[in-house]
Amino acid sequence: MECRFTPNAPNQPPQAYEGAINTVGLDVGITAGSVLGWAVFAPTTGLPAGSLAGEYVGASGDIGLGLGAGANVLLGGSGRTIALQPLSLQGSVAINVVLGVSALKLRAAP
Repeated sequence: MECRFTPNAPNQPPQAYEGAINTVGLDVGITAGSVLGWAVFAPTTGLPAGSLAGEYVGASGDIGLGLGAGANVLLGGSGRTIALQPLSLQGSVAINVVLGVSALKLRAAP
């Protein structure tokens, strides 16, 4: 997936990341694309570019009939000092049900 982090701090440009998310568990149905969004929490401001790179793990759930909605509880990150907001919102076009454990890997895009 392609990811973009937009810092709240002034004069900091958006940062590009590449990622992959894998889910182990129940996944029944068909999904055609989706959009995920998370708030990012860090212990300090002015983080250097690439700081969100790392691995995140947690639980996932999604249900869809036409338009879908879901939530991902993911924790982790670079040196375990940066966390994605515990609940992310997901929108998709789907006929499916997903429940399981997810892993997200992010790396800074070249």
